[in-house]
Amino acid sequence: MKIVIVAPSSPRWSTIGSVRWEKLAKYLSKKHSVYFVTSCFPDKQSFRSFDLGQAHFVEIPLKYFKRAPQLRTSNTPKVAKRKMLSNLARKMKAEFRPFLELFLPVSPGGILFHDYEAYINELNKIISNSERTILFTTYGPWFSLKLGALFKRQYGERVVWIADFRDPSFNIPESIVSRLPVFKHATKKILTMVDGVLVVTKKMVKDYEEIVGSKVFFLPNGYDEKVFLESWVESSSESLRIVYTGSFHPRMVELTPFILGLLNLKEREKNVYSRLRFVYAGKDYNYVQQLFRKFSLVDILDNRGFIPRDEALRVQAEADILLLIAYTGNDSQEGSAIRTGKVYEYLATGKPILAIAPKNWEMREEIEGDGVSKVFDKSEPQEMAEYIAWFFTERKQVNLKRREEVISPYFYENLSKRLEEIIRTIS
Repeated sequence: MKIVIVAPSSPRWSTIGSVRWEKLAKYLSKKHSVYFVTSCFPDKQSFRSFDLGQAHFVEIPLKYFKRAPQLRTSNTPKVAKRKMLSNLARKMKAEFRPFLELFLPVSPGGILFHDYEAYINELNKIISNSERTILFTTYGPWFSLKLGALFKRQYGERVVWIADFRDPSFNIPESIVSRLPVFKHATKKILTMVDGVLVVTKKMVKDYEEIVGSKVFFLPNGYDEKVFLESWVESSSESLRIVYTGSFHPRMVELTPFILGLLNLKEREKNVYSRLRFVYAGKDYNYVQQLFRKFSLVDILDNRGFIPRDEALRVQAEADILLLIAYTGNDSQEGSAIRTGKVYEYLATGKPILAIAPKNWEMREEIEGDGVSKVFDKSEPQEMAEYIAWFFTERKQVNLKRREEVISPYFYENLSKRLEEIIRTIS
């Protein structure tokens, strides 16, 4: 098959969104002719290692960007006033972003303005009337969907258009305005001619079936490094390292519930607390610093700041416990379907996971199946503290056989085989 992938989040960048189609392209290119079309910074600098296999790599320079977040030079926490303004800005951005992306070819990460016309020109060079093409367009940003609709109209049955939603385009958990009917209507309108839709959670299957019927297929995110299951990094029994890597989102993924758990531990288990280090690596280092200072917990904080993705993976591998925050909002039904891409990385490490998610979270059984990991509701800080104290004493390792059974279907090599089946079903 001839497969064209439009994925504006470059595999060169250090984001979860950069990984999904990089890995799928890698395995699809073993059997098929694959073209990977993406954006890039002018100097084409890479901020992480990546592997597209035998796929043709087509890069389109951004028309404009305010900054490249990967180029941050200082991880020094700012003063309290600046941090408070930053938190307000995060909330405003979450509400303004859906409207901005709906009408302009932009995406977050430094106000990235993509060259829509250049995408059209490059795709016209690749897609032709002489051979059938499987065209994948990934959301977000919105303009990738517009490209799919454009080329489907232009080539008709010669193009099989499959729209991939690694994030929802309406009813976005972290955005109130995205619940306005305009976003669901816009999604339905642009998918009028779509041949298939891929989504990453079971709830999204139901949401998108309301729009396009039976054309929806569940293809979750995953992971590619099997070696992590065999690379347990031993640590001293005299200390306990809890690691969180990644971002936070207003009303959706907040650190406060875990902070309250640490406060409970400090009060009840001083010996355990004194041996604890909380390691954070990610772009929200100011937010983390602010919370730990506010609750007088700075003495246990190891704030690494924004580091390259490859280094973040090594930090995860060195953890005693990995903290996963799936959802801390007020809508348990919405939160039950959240599947952050980080969960697959964590599962692949073979390390215990302390997850914060609703009681009815759809991945609870998979997380807790290793006999050590545990999922807590945000309202259970005392239970989190008790778990940390229990683990410090027991030091139990996860059941790696069970963990591998859980993670195996999510390895991208297996997901690519599932994707081939979906393509055959659609085309």
